[in-house]
Amino acid sequence: MPHPHYYEVQKVYQYIKFEKKGTRQIKLTNGYAFSDLDEFDYSYEWICNGKAVRNGDLHLSEGNLLEVPSRPDKCGELCLNVYATLKESTTWAEKGFKVAKEQLTYHDYEFPQLKDDGGKATFKETPEAVEIIAADALFTIEKGTGALVSWRVKGEELLHSALEPYFWKPANDIQVRNGYNERLRAWKNAEQKRIVKAYQATVNDGMVIVDASLSLPRIGAGYHLRYTVDGKGRIQVEATYQPEKEDIPLMPKFGMRMRMPSALNRIAWYGRGKFENYPDRKSAAFLGVYECGIHEFITNYIVPQDNANRCDTRWFMLGDSERWKIQVKGLQPLCFRIWPYGEEDLEGKEHAHELPERDFINLNIDSNIHGVGGNDGWGAQTMKPYTIDGNRSYRYGFIMEYMDKTE
Repeated sequence: MPHPHYYEVQKVYQYIKFEKKGTRQIKLTNGYAFSDLDEFDYSYEWICNGKAVRNGDLHLSEGNLLEVPSRPDKCGELCLNVYATLKESTTWAEKGFKVAKEQLTYHDYEFPQLKDDGGKATFKETPEAVEIIAADALFTIEKGTGALVSWRVKGEELLHSALEPYFWKPANDIQVRNGYNERLRAWKNAEQKRIVKAYQATVNDGMVIVDASLSLPRIGAGYHLRYTVDGKGRIQVEATYQPEKEDIPLMPKFGMRMRMPSALNRIAWYGRGKFENYPDRKSAAFLGVYECGIHEFITNYIVPQDNANRCDTRWFMLGDSERWKIQVKGLQPLCFRIWPYGEEDLEGKEHAHELPERDFINLNIDSNIHGVGGNDGWGAQTMKPYTIDGNRSYRYGFIMEYMDKTE
């Protein structure tokens, strides 16, 4: 299977461009020097909440226009995928090969927010932690670190290691050559030096809210964590970053990390895919609902490096061979990555077969992540729009829920 950058090059280099013209037409622009647009077939798919619900052929009319097909009813996020394909086989591809494609959005996604469900969550405090009880779930938040150190449902521990702030993204080959590790090294293990300055647990409308105010002295920034647990045992996690000094280096990523049992190695998500994508390499990865195992989810580059990110994720689920167990929903678009090894395992490795298979899955849940690279592979840095300025404030959040569903 080609590496993910193949699909991005194919998309960026395509000679046919699609553009919405009002709400009822799509304008095509021909970039071919010796081919006309009527030499291709055109088709569409309506994508409702990430799933194809209707498809068919499109007719190219005068003025290089395609008529937008009738929309499906009662749909949340609505996208139209449009394709141009070969009418006949050629020496380089078979009939039906996609020479160009585009995804157009007609109705945006509505992100959730945790609300009072009529149930009741309670908590108790010890000198070391806050324990929250809701339905069949027990959450433990450590006062000294602000981290969620335990999440038990019906006696089953779901965490292999704590959910906590995490800012480091291992370099890829391009970034090794452009000085990424040196320029951004202040962020590596920055979360380990965090200090909890204030802590508060309250109950509001049957939901337990835990606030932790922290500082990142290695960086010179403030950080705030808020956990909200409802009566059904769902937990909403919100993180806020606030710089407190000047000249903070670029942030590799703004997010959190936790490790979960290795049996949760099946992944489904509603976001960009199916292949790996990053903020500066995602135009070919259309929004949709996808599913695969962890070894298909990761990308084994020749030299082990950062991989497997998925952008603009609305939700994702983790499951074992029998059922889905965990669902994470973004309060806004998420980036996420899942590996069967840790960040530390990538260091010093020269070949993919040297990577170990750990007894956990390594999960990063992020708001944003540093792009893959610059305009060349031998020194150019990632373009500014695809970096994260450490001197700006950021906030994001997500909801985690235990599911136990077999479908």
